[in-house]
Amino acid sequence: MDSSPQDCAADLLEVVPLIMRGVRAEVRRDRTPELSMPQFRALSFVGRHEGSTLTEVAQFLGLTLPTASKMMDGLVDAGYVQRAPDRRDRRKIKLHLSTEGQQIHEAILLQAREFLASRLQHLDPHVLADIRTSLRVLRAVFEPVSGPREAVGAA
Repeated sequence: MDSSPQDCAADLLEVVPLIMRGVRAEVRRDRTPELSMPQFRALSFVGRHEGSTLTEVAQFLGLTLPTASKMMDGLVDAGYVQRAPDRRDRRKIKLHLSTEGQQIHEAILLQAREFLASRLQHLDPHVLADIRTSLRVLRAVFEPVSGPREAVGAA
């Protein structure tokens, strides 16, 4: 089957939201009740990017700094996220998951992986291998060379 970059782009724009909608619905079903979906996404971002800044979280979520700050205040007050001054520039504040935040983050990631695995379990092992190969190619195309911080604005 021949495919152009435009055909692949159209397929990605159709399939990726379907996958994320399924994951969100699964996580929403069993997540900690006091976490809203945007708070969960912020918690996940900090979990994937330990030491990130409020600006990076706001950019990732598509929020203004004041809105992201208020959300982060709630996560700090709940004991899921901790703020700490940057060692090199004390004017900057770095965000880290607390022990409880790490536990919740890991539990939700496990739940999401189990949900996805359940949806993929009927596929032939060769198809699964093809999907994994394609995902590695996409990661190489979209993942920044110097680290996750560059991708924040594009996420």
